[in-house]
Amino acid sequence: MVENSSNSTDILTLQGFDLPPQGVYAAFIFAMLSYLLIIFCNVFLMSIIIMNKSLHQPMYILLFNLPINDLIGSSALFLQLIKEILLDSRYIEASNCIAQAFFVHIYWVTGALILSAMAYDRKGQVELMGSNKQTGSFQVQLPL
Repeated sequence: MVENSSNSTDILTLQGFDLPPQGVYAAFIFAMLSYLLIIFCNVFLMSIIIMNKSLHQPMYILLFNLPINDLIGSSALFLQLIKEILLDSRYIEASNCIAQAFFVHIYWVTGALILSAMAYDRKGQVELMGSNKQTGSFQVQLPL
């Protein structure tokens, strides 16, 4: 006989921060202000890149992806942290834990890929500028 297990959820127990009761609100305010500062700075940077037409170049399009990535990573980490501090809950559902781990890993991998693409773009610009100064011709070499 097959049982319907869609109503059961796996719950994981978290190790707490063991904050003293008088330090809970200070930690909450610090975490919340840090999260709000991260959101404000990233939205500010994105709005500058959007509004300034001279920044609509490939390097700045790559740079535009970094604040988006940072918003994903900080939301994945800070929201659970703030909830943990404020509610002093020691439990998380397994599906929420997996989703948080997924978004934190996406944050790290995407950040590395964006920075690698920016470095590769900058390397190409330096090589292109060097070859134009020496030979006056346009030459592109693709690494294999």
